[in-house]
Amino acid sequence: MLTEKYSEKFLEIYDKFNNMGAIINGVIETEKETNIEMLDWEDEQVIIFLKQFGSVAPSSLHKKIQIIRKFADMICKKEKLPLKEYSLNDGVTMQLIDRKRLFAVTLTYEQFMNIKNQLDIQEDGMNINVRDKVIFELAWEGLTSDDIRLLKESDIEITKEETGLNVAILNLKDRIARIDSQEMIEDIKACMKETYSVSVNAVGKRRQLPYKNSEYLCKPSKIGKESIKTYLNEPNIALQGVFKSGAILCEGIEVEGLSLADIRRSKLIYLLAPENVKYFDTEIVSSIFNLRSNTGLNWLRTIAAEMYPLEG
Repeated sequence: MLTEKYSEKFLEIYDKFNNMGAIINGVIETEKETNIEMLDWEDEQVIIFLKQFGSVAPSSLHKKIQIIRKFADMICKKEKLPLKEYSLNDGVTMQLIDRKRLFAVTLTYEQFMNIKNQLDIQEDGMNINVRDKVIFELAWEGLTSDDIRLLKESDIEITKEETGLNVAILNLKDRIARIDSQEMIEDIKACMKETYSVSVNAVGKRRQLPYKNSEYLCKPSKIGKESIKTYLNEPNIALQGVFKSGAILCEGIEVEGLSLADIRRSKLIYLLAPENVKYFDTEIVSSIFNLRSNTGLNWLRTIAAEMYPLEG
């Protein structure tokens, strides 16, 4: 088959940047299953190919379509064949989203509170590992991994309003975010002062890891290879390290696989629930999450209606 002939060359060029190996293997497996080569695929074969990945968002499905287009283009040009086009309409996209996997990493508000409270850890009467809790909270507030990584302490303004309550303004790179939660504001203050994290291994041995001196809110630990970076390069990995320890449990949620993108998407779905439509219309939600287009919310609104059906 032509895919096997050109897969190694294709991956030499692209896999180092996009981790396409699993997708190309999926193409070859689908060819074997259907006994139809990729260049002869119709919608039926494309659907069989996409189903194997258990995608939880349209963007993931469209990315895979883009990859097989690129792969097909390369083969067609090398073999001097007519270019092949693949497409995926919105109706099929919604059918291909793996609801079971999606719901297993989509938090309701109650589940968010459950996990947040478990991240509120004390040792000898003092809060520890506040950084991890703040990463979780910021993702729920709509911040991306880049937003969290590059948020400096000087970007945060905490003031007291006439009501006596504090408000935190986060001056992000491309927008301003407002935090009204008093608990979260206190967590941010504590995170600024925190100088180390604490880890406990499987046999109960405690280890204290000092943070680097840093102007960033979420500071990296002084471990591993020396680096001049003073920001936490992968806040997603830092939080997943906590989740994969098995210390955090939440019924109905695969906590160990929970990512910042999942947490952020969970808040989007919660705001788009039918019961919240009078408070958060599409324009408001787009503004909160700094979305370039409202069209990306359509599928999330469909999922929100499934997760939060109106009674009666």
